[in-house]
Amino acid sequence: MDNAVDRHVFYISDGTAITAEVLGHAVMSQFPVTISSITLPFVENESRARAVKDQIDAIYHQTGVRPLVFYSIVVAGDSRHHLAK
Repeated sequence: MDNAVDRHVFYISDGTAITAEVLGHAVMSQFPVTISSITLPFVENESRARAVKDQIDAIYHQTGVRPLVFYSIVVAGDSRHHLAK
C-alpha cells in the first residue's frame, strides 16, 4: 500500500477550526486523494496569521505542490489578508 501524501490540507480559524475542518472534510471526501491534515485554531492576530502563512509557504517549497487551505476567519484586522496572499 502506498502511503504517499497527494496534498497537504490546512484548516485555519480564529476559533476552534471545527467549521473549517467539517467543510474541508466534506469537500476532500469527493476526491480520491491522500491528505495530510494540519489544523491551526485560534489565529486571532496578525503575527499568528503571518506565522501560519510561513508554515503554508514552507510546505509549498518542500513539496512543489500548493497546499489546500480551508479557513474561517471573522476577526477584524489583517489576519484574513495575510492568509489570502
